[in-house]
Amino acid sequence: MEERRWYNTREEIEVKSPSRVDGIDLKQESFQRWSYSTFLQELGRRLNNPQRSVATSIVLCQRFFTRQSLAKNDPKTISIICMFIAGKVEGSPRPVDDVIDKAYRVLHGKEPSTEVCERLKRSVLTGEKFVLSTLRFDLEIEHPYEPALDWVRRSVKVEMDAKRLSQAAWNFLNDGLRSSLCLQFRPSQIAAAAIYLGSRVTNVKLPCDGEKDWWLEFHVTNRQLSEICKQTLEIYKQDFLIPVKHEAKSKGLTGDHKD
Repeated sequence: MEERRWYNTREEIEVKSPSRVDGIDLKQESFQRWSYSTFLQELGRRLNNPQRSVATSIVLCQRFFTRQSLAKNDPKTISIICMFIAGKVEGSPRPVDDVIDKAYRVLHGKEPSTEVCERLKRSVLTGEKFVLSTLRFDLEIEHPYEPALDWVRRSVKVEMDAKRLSQAAWNFLNDGLRSSLCLQFRPSQIAAAAIYLGSRVTNVKLPCDGEKDWWLEFHVTNRQLSEICKQTLEIYKQDFLIPVKHEAKSKGLTGDHKD
């Protein structure tokens, strides 16, 4: 029952979110989700964090905004806090000063001043308690990477095909983090969709186990599989694909303004 509380229908996410209640429309919330997820991917890369740690930060951030409104919480500040938390959760902790420095460079393209760094540090350390309480200190997160890659290793016998399919599935899983899939479906179900999509782009034939459909091992129905694939492909049709620096003047991370 504890696990179920983090999963919602697409309608619940798109119609009844706290941000919607505060007047933020669906397109803006979808844009913000894409934006902070893209930001966290880049921040994780610059911190040299494992992808699992990056994915955890994104899931934590998405879960946070199922309970708090974008109208009242700066998404970039919350994102930085989630990256800081995720590092500790996943065994790849980074000093808060390092996280803030790299985040500021991603958003502004330059080093933060000492004054700005100290102000942001206070915001992150204070905000960490708020984020943790919002998440009810539930920080155990499973990801679809392991079930997807494990299945490919076991099921695809041609080594080159296995490598190509694994990479394609991995890419779909990473891109899927920019959508609300992690709020709707379990990791194993998302893994199955990534394998299916990966097989389509690589032309790797998926093995069959007699009359049993291969995806049943992932506890996903045909309908769920189709829906996850559909939503994953919708990511590539978004019309707000702009650079991560688009919000360099986000209210929570500016520090170069003059009084």
